[in-house]
Amino acid sequence: MAIVLHEARSMRVTTGLVCLWFAACGPQPRSHPIPIDGDSGSGGSWFDGAVATPCRHIDLVIAVDNSASMRQEKDDLRDVAFPALANAMLNIAGGIDDFRVGVVDGCNTPANFHTNGYINGVSGSCNFVGGEPWMESSSPNLVNEFKCVGDVDSSDMLCTGENDDEQPASAAATALEPLWAGPGKPNEGFMRSNALLVVVAITDEDEDPVPGASAQEVYERLVAIKGDVDKMVFVGIGGNQTCDGLYGHAREAMKLRRITQNFIDEGRGVFWDICQGNIEQGLTQALTTIESACEDFGPIL
Repeated sequence: MAIVLHEARSMRVTTGLVCLWFAACGPQPRSHPIPIDGDSGSGGSWFDGAVATPCRHIDLVIAVDNSASMRQEKDDLRDVAFPALANAMLNIAGGIDDFRVGVVDGCNTPANFHTNGYINGVSGSCNFVGGEPWMESSSPNLVNEFKCVGDVDSSDMLCTGENDDEQPASAAATALEPLWAGPGKPNEGFMRSNALLVVVAITDEDEDPVPGASAQEVYERLVAIKGDVDKMVFVGIGGNQTCDGLYGHAREAMKLRRITQNFIDEGRGVFWDICQGNIEQGLTQALTTIESACEDFGPIL
């Protein structure tokens, strides 16, 4: 694995979206048959003859702890993991129509999607081709957009640095709620009713909501945004214990792990231990859950 990882990093996704780390780049196998014509697949009825189909769209929110200790993780995400994830996602459930990606800082004041990054060390606009404050899978410049916004420019953030910038799950929720995604708000139009919602929360410390909230409360807040836990997936990436791992020091992410466990209990969550490094492998595991959730998305009425 170390040799493969070295080779993957050396490529740095220079010629377009490449497919690394994932089991396949072509259509993924279905995990179970889709019930049609009143057949639930288990002897029960479906929705009065409605036909169940996989999702055709995915809305992905990536919330990243942007503290100084996250430098190595951010480099890996920017240069390897997220560009490869972008390529693989188009093949979910045999091929979706599109996906979009909003990136938010682990600080939720403000909770606007980031459109600026660092190019050659200089802060500036990432110039998303779609003209929105999020990236679209149709962009011919998607890899460079990822690389730009992956170096999150937090110059507009109002957090103090006293743990309030390490609440990625809560920041993702804030970014999708009416205060920031309602009519006339910065993130308006991002979340689509016919799209699977995927939230990825990453920190090398722990979810520390401000004001304070329990893991159950953060979970319920996220589910309330979509209204149906079956139509979303949550990926928590944090320390399973305090460690000095491949990315440096990490604290045990107890609350983030508990939030994720609530989704895992519903078949809609994945937790990856950041102490192991190789975030790419965590996202590989997440693809299996995203595939399942997409196939179960619902009927065409």
